[in-house]
Amino acid sequence: MRVTKEVAAENRRKILETATQLFKVHGFDNVSVADLTKVAGFTHGGFYNHFGSKADLAAETVRYAFDKALSEISRDNAAGDTTPMADRLANYLSAEHRDNPGGGCPTGSLPVDVGRSVAGAQQAYADGLERYIELIEDVFPASESHSREAAIATLSTLVGAIILSRAVREGNPELSDEILRAASFRTEPR
Repeated sequence: MRVTKEVAAENRRKILETATQLFKVHGFDNVSVADLTKVAGFTHGGFYNHFGSKADLAAETVRYAFDKALSEISRDNAAGDTTPMADRLANYLSAEHRDNPGGGCPTGSLPVDVGRSVAGAQQAYADGLERYIELIEDVFPASESHSREAAIATLSTLVGAIILSRAVREGNPELSDEILRAASFRTEPR
């Protein structure tokens, strides 16, 4: 039975959505195609109708995760959300974000796996980072000559803090919270 283009697109989206959740929580290497297809409700054949390999899926998942996160920010902006970017950056360092890697931003959930992955996933991640850097640059005064560097430093602090905070969350909850507080102070625009 042949599926329509709309159904095929929805099936692909469902695979990407499932992969995003699983990869953020368990990592690329700890999720097999069999695990993914079982959770998504597809067969191996159904998977390979959409992706040539797991490496292809990883690259597409990274792209999808960034597109989704950035479209949520754009949708909030279009809906009249006036929350300043500086406040949004502070929300990134919340306990809720730390404790929910599967629903959180791909910047803090995927970098270690992406660093061990193929060039396609790394390029997708780099493209997503560039888009975040542009958003963060807007936080800094237009007159600041090093706004890109400041944006990169801010993003690096945010991502590093969320990764470190997650790494010690259960082993040393006080340190985990302290990391978030310290990074919040460092990411406030001056």
